[in-house]
Amino acid sequence: MSILENLEQHQEHWHHNRAVSKAIKSCSHVIVKTHDAARLVYLAKSFASIMEESDSVDLLNAGINMSRGNIAEALMILANQLGESGVQWPNSLPDALRLYAADKHPAIRAVMLRRMPYLQDRFPELGWELFDLAVKESAEGLWALAEPCLYYTYHQKFKIIAPWLAHLYRDGFGKDHETWGRISALAAFLKHIDFSIFVEELKVVETAAAWSGAASVWTHHSNIQRHKEQCFSGLEAGLSAENSHAIIIARKFHNLFRESTPLLTVPTKLIQRCFSLLESETDSRRNNIFGFDKWLNVISVHDPMYALEAVEIYLDFVRRTKAYVHDYNNSLTQLLTRLFVQAEELEESDSGAMLQRVVTLQDTLLVLGVSGVNDWLKAAERP
Repeated sequence: MSILENLEQHQEHWHHNRAVSKAIKSCSHVIVKTHDAARLVYLAKSFASIMEESDSVDLLNAGINMSRGNIAEALMILANQLGESGVQWPNSLPDALRLYAADKHPAIRAVMLRRMPYLQDRFPELGWELFDLAVKESAEGLWALAEPCLYYTYHQKFKIIAPWLAHLYRDGFGKDHETWGRISALAAFLKHIDFSIFVEELKVVETAAAWSGAASVWTHHSNIQRHKEQCFSGLEAGLSAENSHAIIIARKFHNLFRESTPLLTVPTKLIQRCFSLLESETDSRRNNIFGFDKWLNVISVHDPMYALEAVEIYLDFVRRTKAYVHDYNNSLTQLLTRLFVQAEELEESDSGAMLQRVVTLQDTLLVLGVSGVNDWLKAAERP
């Protein structure tokens, strides 16, 4: 390769040059021979001694803008590329990977962690050795990049990551606990860990990040479809008045209402508690429930009584907080139509109880000035 030859012939001129680090990274994508790979590794090792710092607080951004970061990524690309092509690694490559995986700067290790899952899948023994080196010395933001390594492993090889989850629970700080909470919640679905013990650990660790991680799992539609009881039990525990971070769980509830297929009903006591907590939020936070009206509208087709109870809870919240309500795509007026139809069908059997509630709902929407309700009333009055 002409680029490698140029770099080899003029090493003193190109010594520790950032442009060279990028050139080495570019070469790593196209090398297909073990001999050429060995040449690249030789050049890459010379950058390990370069002294660099970065002002960026984002580890990955810092790493990809450092010469050593380019080299670390080049080695990972090379390893994965050769593995995928079935080309034998040069003997020098594993040690070079170890060298950069143990780099003192967390940004360099962050760059390697981004490409680590693929390496762990093809070369598990070395992949996990490199992972151990990369996360041995923790740094803010590092575990967010290491999390995919745990995610792609927890399902079938939980024993490998169990010690790291225990480490995060015991010694993690800040966002580290979000990773612990998310992966542990997923592992509990498969009974790798006991769900009740996990919830107790959430209470003990008592960090917003841990609850946020778990709640992101419990409010995911596909997880609720497969593990409804566990998800709702976790959300109920999180929303408890005893949990000082309950508002974190309430903020995640908007995930439940963003999709209407497959259909999902949420226990009304959880909806009630969620809106009760959201009352203390700022206006911008309160408005983060976009899609709730559409979700109610779809629910009303299958369970109008449930939809009525849920919309009553919602409008009580709106009335108390003076939150703005926009009838997007006429979801609320369509909901009214369906509820009136159901109420009229039940009028004789329930002595008009549901009809009275729906009329009250209609009046509430009028008082709140919800757009479209007046037009809906006029249309309903036409013969």
